[in-house]
Amino acid sequence: MKSIPLVRARYATGYINSLIQHGAPVEKLLLRSHLPLELLENGDGLISAYSLWRFAEDAALSTGILDLGYYAGFALVETHGDFGSNVVHAPSLHAAIHTFCSEARAEYSEADFYLAYDGASSWFCRGPIEGTPAQQQQIELYLIILMLQTIQLVLGAKWHPKTIRLQSTNENDLVNNEFFLNSSIEFSSTVTAIEIPILSLATPMLMAKSNATVSKDSYQVIAVSDLTTSDPLATLRQLISNQVRQTNSLNIDMAADLAGVSVRKLQRFLQQKGTTYSNLIDQARYNLAVPSLNDTSLSITEIAYQLGYADLAHFSRSFRRFTGMSPSTYRKELQE
Repeated sequence: MKSIPLVRARYATGYINSLIQHGAPVEKLLLRSHLPLELLENGDGLISAYSLWRFAEDAALSTGILDLGYYAGFALVETHGDFGSNVVHAPSLHAAIHTFCSEARAEYSEADFYLAYDGASSWFCRGPIEGTPAQQQQIELYLIILMLQTIQLVLGAKWHPKTIRLQSTNENDLVNNEFFLNSSIEFSSTVTAIEIPILSLATPMLMAKSNATVSKDSYQVIAVSDLTTSDPLATLRQLISNQVRQTNSLNIDMAADLAGVSVRKLQRFLQQKGTTYSNLIDQARYNLAVPSLNDTSLSITEIAYQLGYADLAHFSRSFRRFTGMSPSTYRKELQE
């Protein structure tokens, strides 16, 4: 089983806000993709990219908003955590694009952005986008707007590229979109790309254009190690822990869905690793139970319920397997 692609939870927010504005049943759509609202409350939290792709596709097709990703992409650059802050506070257009490309993997583990050159033009590029054609289109629309916003921070909101290259093959879905009337669009490209005159790359950043609300001191190198692991078991543990922490609900069918594999394939993979799905759940719950037991304002029954256990006895049996003692005994030991 290959490593599960991870993405920051904040990338669902643009889609959610657009759907709310269109009066769509957001919670229903999120649950169908295993993205309950509680899971998205922490924008820096990690979710399975497979879930985000399915959500974007399902939302666009079920609502008929076939350019949904376009509207979602207008979430301001600076709202994208430290990554966005660093882009906004880069000293020039070249530095802003370089920051975007070099730090994008802090946002999505499989990000592939780069700057290419061709004669008097440069191209701000995103490599091949994963997923089904419908998923690719929604993600690409989001990214092209985010990339364009980055350029417009320096060159101004009225600037539009001479040429845009899209991996999408469905021109009809975009025919009524005013944004794409301002540029020559090349469909079925191997990459997503925006053409920029080379001389424009030296243009200095003007902070007045960015509407930024963060300090210039926030321009810094950010860590990406939590997204770049190639170990599929490690990423699965991370997703399970995050889901248990936020929602208490995750069965093996949902876990396989997050991993982008069948239940049988997931079971075989875990067997090869010497563990089971139930062991992963118990480990995640144990890791969350220990700090909770330090909080004496919570009863042990409340902790058991928050962790998704059906009753206190079940919690006690599971906890005892890790520590050799009951939760109540463990709490007493902490207090002595």
